[in-house]
Amino acid sequence: MGRIVVLAVLSLGLLAGCFGNLAPLPSVHPLVAVFGKVRDAVTGEGIEGAQVRLRDFPECFDLTASDGSFFLPRVPSGRQVFMVHSLGYAPKSEAVDIPGSVSSFSLTIELAPLLGKLVGYVWDEEGNPVPGALVTFNGTYTTTTGKDGSFTFNGLPVGKGVLVVEKEGFVPSTVEVEITENAVTVVEVVLTYPASQKACGTMSGGG
Repeated sequence: MGRIVVLAVLSLGLLAGCFGNLAPLPSVHPLVAVFGKVRDAVTGEGIEGAQVRLRDFPECFDLTASDGSFFLPRVPSGRQVFMVHSLGYAPKSEAVDIPGSVSSFSLTIELAPLLGKLVGYVWDEEGNPVPGALVTFNGTYTTTTGKDGSFTFNGLPVGKGVLVVEKEGFVPSTVEVEITENAVTVVEVVLTYPASQKACGTMSGGG
């Protein structure tokens, strides 16, 4: 049983990249366990899958969990530069002074999301603009269309997203869009009438 536990600990160490892989360090640099979190600088939410690595000890790294947390068990005390990368965010290098008088240290690093702009137009089936339609991006960002059926979102996170357009008297429309860094994405959405309204319209016209 003891051997199994030891092997499990060693395996976790290899995955984290900081157990046994560091070169011998002078005694003047005690090793400190760093518990940290990487979060979105705008929303404050944890970022999953971000890579956290020491610049001077590249073999010492970890990937953040679903809540943005990471753990580096053997970080040399003193000034260390943490390099953080995550898809959809600007990479960041942050210098941190790790005190040698403690056994553990907490750290929070914020990443700025890469941003883009989305401009869209909403039409009905006859090609007329639809004003006052509710437009929602990724369930978080909302706006309404103007008199000309147009809408604009500034500062959207880069990557794929879902756009939902709703207006009373029309069938809601869902469109997938991709936001590009420092660019304008243009989308056109056509709202259709419910089948019942079309049927009633046909019957009325035929009478």
